[in-house]
Amino acid sequence: MIAHEQHKLRNSELIPAHFKELAVVIINCWFIFTTLVGNCFFAVLPGYYCFVCCCMKQFFLQFVWKSRVLIGRQDYQRILDIYKEMNETMIMIDNFLSLPIFISVVSILANLFWYGYSFAFPRNADSVTGIFFVVGFVQYFLLLLVTLTPAAAANQAAAMAREVVLSLPGWIPERYSIIEVHVRRKFMHKTALTLWENLSNRQFFAHQCYRISYFVWNSVWYTRKCPEYK
Repeated sequence: MIAHEQHKLRNSELIPAHFKELAVVIINCWFIFTTLVGNCFFAVLPGYYCFVCCCMKQFFLQFVWKSRVLIGRQDYQRILDIYKEMNETMIMIDNFLSLPIFISVVSILANLFWYGYSFAFPRNADSVTGIFFVVGFVQYFLLLLVTLTPAAAANQAAAMAREVVLSLPGWIPERYSIIEVHVRRKFMHKTALTLWENLSNRQFFAHQCYRISYFVWNSVWYTRKCPEYK
């Protein structure tokens, strides 16, 4: 990688000696710049998805809080109308972003595997390459967390809002039959970001993170104990 390029520059007979160190610095700066720019472009979609999920989470939590006031006013129709709009927005987000985010997550997992494997079984055992692989792995792991965690939180907030709507007939017994008909007709289907529905379970999410970390740590430990596999 970059260490190989530095070695070629320092041993080249075509470059004057007083320019070699400057050329090495330029190569290092260019390598860092291209890596940062590439990662910034790669993080655009997960960042946008994180922003959308955080907004939906706040909307649902605000709906849960304000629904208490509306229940006190017996204004069930407004509660149902607001929840319907939020429900439709959640479905639209899922239809529009589920496939791109799925592709993005697969790419992130592939990069995590590549950085972890390259760090565990390096071709060039130099410190610069090792730092590059560690930083890359940490960066993509954080990017994975940024993608998954807000989506799971948005699903949990959506489930809380749905519980409020399902319990609405019991809060307003005078209109029980009317509200029950509206709820059963329109809101019995569970709305969630389907790609991350299972990640609303925090134990499952923590287990997946543990498996990734355990794989990388095991690979590093085995490589250090068995030098012949380097």
